[in-house]
Amino acid sequence: MKMTLRYGRAGQDLRGAVLEEMGRSRAERRVLLVPERFSHEVERELCRTLGNAGARGCEVLSFSRLASRLTDLEGGGAAPVLDGGGRMLLLYRAMRLAEGLEERSAMRKPAFLNDMLTSVEECRQCRVSPEQLRQAAAELDGVQGQKLREIAEVYGLYSALARRSAADPATRPDRLAEQLKTSRWCDGKEIWVWGFSRFSAQETEILRILAGKAPLTVAMSLDGAGSDPLFAGTERFVRDVERAGIRVELQPVDRPRRVRESLAHLEENLFAAHIRPFDGAGDVVRVTADDPRGELEWAAAEILRLVREEGYRFRDIGLCAREFAPYQGLAESVMSRFGVPVYLSERADVLSKPVLALVTAALAAAGGGYPYEEMFRYLKTGLTGLSEEERDELENYVLTWNIRGGTWSREKPWDMHPGGYGLPFTDRDRRLLERLDGIRRRVIAPLERLRKREKCSGREHALALYDMMCEIDLRRSIEQRAESLERRGDHKTAAEYAQLWDILLKVLEQCALQLEDLVIDQEEFVRLFSAALGEYDVGTIPVSLDRVTAGDATRMAGKSVKVLFLLGADSRSIPRSGSEPGLFSDGDRAELARRDVRLALTREEKLDWEMTVVYETCTLPTHRLYVSYAVTGSGGENRAPSFLFKRLERMFPEGREVRAEGDCRLAAPLA
Repeated sequence: MKMTLRYGRAGQDLRGAVLEEMGRSRAERRVLLVPERFSHEVERELCRTLGNAGARGCEVLSFSRLASRLTDLEGGGAAPVLDGGGRMLLLYRAMRLAEGLEERSAMRKPAFLNDMLTSVEECRQCRVSPEQLRQAAAELDGVQGQKLREIAEVYGLYSALARRSAADPATRPDRLAEQLKTSRWCDGKEIWVWGFSRFSAQETEILRILAGKAPLTVAMSLDGAGSDPLFAGTERFVRDVERAGIRVELQPVDRPRRVRESLAHLEENLFAAHIRPFDGAGDVVRVTADDPRGELEWAAAEILRLVREEGYRFRDIGLCAREFAPYQGLAESVMSRFGVPVYLSERADVLSKPVLALVTAALAAAGGGYPYEEMFRYLKTGLTGLSEEERDELENYVLTWNIRGGTWSREKPWDMHPGGYGLPFTDRDRRLLERLDGIRRRVIAPLERLRKREKCSGREHALALYDMMCEIDLRRSIEQRAESLERRGDHKTAAEYAQLWDILLKVLEQCALQLEDLVIDQEEFVRLFSAALGEYDVGTIPVSLDRVTAGDATRMAGKSVKVLFLLGADSRSIPRSGSEPGLFSDGDRAELARRDVRLALTREEKLDWEMTVVYETCTLPTHRLYVSYAVTGSGGENRAPSFLFKRLERMFPEGREVRAEGDCRLAAPLA
């Protein structure tokens, strides 16, 4: 078996080389495998490069789309599959069954459930079985051995429950590998792979099988001169496939770099042992701002200048950070104020949406004796059917008399004076009190149905919550909110709202299925429902193509941009530090590796990966790169420039350096 590895450094247009090879191929069918996030862009580029006739026999797939194709052809596509919330709830069920875990308070916390699920997913992706973990745990003493034994037990029970109910999507690549072994799908095809910096053990196994069934070419970044930590992912992949019996033929890509001279100089010197200064200003701009808002305001003003004065389109520009989440809320407001159309490639957290806050607050209020905070978190979502005036009047009365608990749900009408203790009643006061009591009864009736289900099965909790949602006509409120947002021109948020009702129903369905016979109290159901909701997110497609793309640096890699703004180049963010999610520590991974049980990246491999991310991000633009950092973080803490910022100073001593000032706000259109 043989696999061809086409390699080159950044800027040598590996994607273009692959597309041209596909156009020259004589194969009946030609398939290009890419990461899911690149599929649409690559399909458009393929049609542009090869034309209608040349692209007719070509197809762009991701690993997940290839798995769907195989199940359609070979069968199994109708089998039920767990979604994110279902996996979380099934894991909880497995932990309830695991010996020695049921009494632990940690398992009741959503954070622990998330970490356990992440650890199980890591084992799946690395093709590590529960038996391998048990065997390694048997050789280890103390806390470490006990932890591995417990993870192995939960992992095994979870896998067994999934086989009985619905398949875990994390096993989908394994099923794809099994189907490929006997399928004739590869007959007459030639396969290329592009866009990956590294492969999981599951993906490597799929490629190993493909290499034995069809001509396979993988295109990855690599320096043919020798070992380089920047390309550790590629080198590790080559070792893995060679260990699996695949002969790898290395073929360099000999293409001229399609980037400006200064950016080619950056690529050559960014991680060189001896930096060679560039002669001239170049196309790399260093920006220092007072705070993250200042970074974004300067970037927005510069984007407008590039579009107005230099002829760029918004779609030619990218905006990223190593982790974009701290910038996301600011980016939406700042870019909107400056009139810069932006598409945030990050998917929004469902728990941040008011409609889900309504549900979780309703459960918490009913289960906690109607405290003021939860009651008005529920009412202030604006989705309960109360007008703002009714809600404000009710809140004033509740605060005046410190109402909670049974006072909300009593049969006797409220009779305390709306103005406070000891005041005489007027006709106006009596009318107001009557109206307040009517509002109170409308609010409390659906919540009382939840409260009376204090301890019952998960299915009964789910049905009670669904009845409450129907009683307040939540679906209609969501539709009205989406229509209002659409009329105001906020198409992105309107599209997110359109998905929320379906997500709520999915979570309720999973609660009914996975917790059907488990008796749990209201407080536990609130925690589980919130944890399951946290496994969902909402995403939208751009409402127009001419938009700045913004997101994490890792999600930007491989995209075509002429200008890139890299935010947050401070020493806390680049390289990214901190432990990975999950229960496995670096020590656990090292001990398992000594026993030939390989999990995700070790600490040293993580650092190499961080350098690869920096390299791929900085070499992404073809015309210009802006790198900025804020001297003060969002929490008021002082920040220093990262090693990247300092290396750029040495690389471009004559380069442009900017101090972001408040006058950049003058570029924002007047409201």
